[in-house]
Amino acid sequence: MSNQHSSLSQERTALRERASLRLVTEKEEGTHVTKLPAGVYGFTNSPASEELPIFRGPSFRCFEIQKTAAGEVAIVGYASEQEERQLAGTETFALNLYPDPFGDAKRLISIPFARIDRRKPPSREDGNWMRIDVGSGSSR
Repeated sequence: MSNQHSSLSQERTALRERASLRLVTEKEEGTHVTKLPAGVYGFTNSPASEELPIFRGPSFRCFEIQKTAAGEVAIVGYASEQEERQLAGTETFALNLYPDPFGDAKRLISIPFARIDRRKPPSREDGNWMRIDVGSGSSR
């Protein structure tokens, strides 16, 4: 098993490159993601917060937040294969998103905030999962 932080994985790097994202700058650190320019990513330990500040460096069990070139905000994490399939559909469901691979949650996914009906604070145990209620996104 590697000691490398999951944010440094090739899979994450490829996801960011496909979206043409850059890491937030030092001056941008701590800023609410909606006030940042499009095309950035960073990390937060407060993924359920309305403030949603993002930072340059990943810390233990933090979540990655991305703001696409189109200005869409998304949270990145790991889910089970079944939850990944559900996300591809339009039905509403709940999932446990993990900041790092944990148990059956080995699939890297990105959930647009437009699909999130509710975010609960991370559990801070058992992989630091965060409960997310995913909606269809059709009325947003």
